[in-house]
Amino acid sequence: MIPHQEWKLCVEPQIEDTLKWNEPILAAPNKPRGKRDKIGEQEIIARLIRIKDVLELRVISVKNLSSDSVLLSVKENDEIKRKQSSIEKGHCFKLLGS
Repeated sequence: MIPHQEWKLCVEPQIEDTLKWNEPILAAPNKPRGKRDKIGEQEIIARLIRIKDVLELRVISVKNLSSDSVLLSVKENDEIKRKQSSIEKGHCFKLLGS
């Protein structure tokens, strides 16, 4: 990716948009029920490939925003699905010119 990219807040993502947001890295489940513990945070940059009930994205890059000992939950070229509300919680930005 180019170092001097311009991003703007994204309210309504469209197919082929390049999006960037932060999301928590969660620990493996250690309880029968309940919320998993947050152990870190990652920044994901991905291209929107489909919009259905959820957004389907192809990961371009992932950056660890926490300590190096925390493993990332996704990697480059993974296809992931996220609710739009989940991405909005991570302050979603759209790459200008994408």
